[in-house]
Order: sequence, then structure tokens, then C-alpha cells
Amino acid sequence: MIIIETIRNEDYNFIKKRMLRLEEAYKQSNDQKVRQLVKEQVLYEISERFPRFLEEYAASFANCQMSSLREITELTVHVLSKYSVEKLPPITEKEAKRVLKLKDKALKLFVRGYNAAIVSKDLTYYSQRIDDKLVFFTTQDNMPLGLVSSINPNVRNKECMCYFCKQFRRGKDIVFITNSVKTKEGNYSCIGQTVCSDYEMCNRSIESNKTLIKFFKYKLGNNEDK
Repeated sequence: MIIIETIRNEDYNFIKKRMLRLEEAYKQSNDQKVRQLVKEQVLYEISERFPRFLEEYAASFANCQMSSLREITELTVHVLSKYSVEKLPPITEKEAKRVLKLKDKALKLFVRGYNAAIVSKDLTYYSQRIDDKLVFFTTQDNMPLGLVSSINPNVRNKECMCYFCKQFRRGKDIVFITNSVKTKEGNYSCIGQTVCSDYEMCNRSIESNKTLIKFFKYKLGNNEDK
């Protein structure tokens, strides 16, 4: 019986991208020593993040001689077929209202879009543009996290790196957003970052949710940037 392990989207992306390096190494170098070195590095990097990976796949990697695209593809398919992406949980308007400060009409629109997206898409987070806001939702340790960020329409980005997925985007694919908090004195403080405007594109590349959660949880006097 084949046992499929369910992992988060960012974890699946991490494994998939490293497995694809095997094919890249084969195409870019004819040196078997270089190919083998890349294979060993891929196994090490994945095992460092997922300790059980070494025990489960060391033999499969050893059997792959990196001598043909066929065996590399077979190894990649073998590894990736053992994983499925965990779906983000559906939310109700009542649940969303606890973490998102939106008017009723906008809240209904967001919840409807989110619940539709999680059915067919592999996601670390979901975002939706509502007027001059970019609204986000994700979970951490089964707890909902939401953010209503402001989009700066005056920022024109030629090419910038997304804070979440670490990929370079340009033009309409990248936006500058801010996350504001109100201080005890009644003033406001905010941090800003450039992020993908298209959540689907970002979710295909994101390999960690740490910066995402960090941005969501920004609080004056209690953030890691200080």
C-alpha cells in the first residue's frame, strides 16, 4: 500500500524545486562528478529540512546514476508522488471577521473567493485585491491569520524581489504594500514590502511561510527587523 504524506504547499515547493535541479545538472554539464555532486547536494538539502527523507530515499538516490534524463525523471516522479499538498481550511464569514477588518460586502466577497480558490489550488496563502487594499489569509498551527494591507499606487516597480516567494517580478506582477499598527499613544506605525500581485504565481514559488507570517504579525516594538 502506497502511503501519501500530506505536507504544506511551501514544503512541497521546496522539495520539487530541488528535485528539478537534477535535470538541470544533467543538461548543463557532461561531467559525471558534477552531476553526482549536485545529486548529493539535493539529497542533503532536502534531508536537512526533512530528516526522514534521507532514510526513505537514500537508496533511490544511490540507484540513480545521473546518466540519463529517464532515470532522473523516474526518481523525481517517485519522490513527488509520495506527497500531496495540504489544503487550506474553509472559513466562514464569522471566522474571517475575527481576523479581517472589512466591511460586510467586502468580507463576503473575500470569503467567497477564498473558499472557491482552496478547492482547486495548492496554496500557502490566499490574497485578493479589494479597492486599494490587498487582503490576505492563511493559517499557522491551525489558527487563522488575516491581513488587510494598503497598496501604494505611486510606487512603480521596474524589477523587485517578492518578500514572500523571493522571486524577482516586474511591472504589474509586483506591488508595494504596507501593514500598519496603532500604538498606545494613538499614532500609527507601518512596515512596507514588495510582494507578488498574483497570489497564484507567488504560491507556485514560495518555499517558506516565515516572512509571510512575520509580515502578518508585525507589531510595534515586537518585530524581528529591530
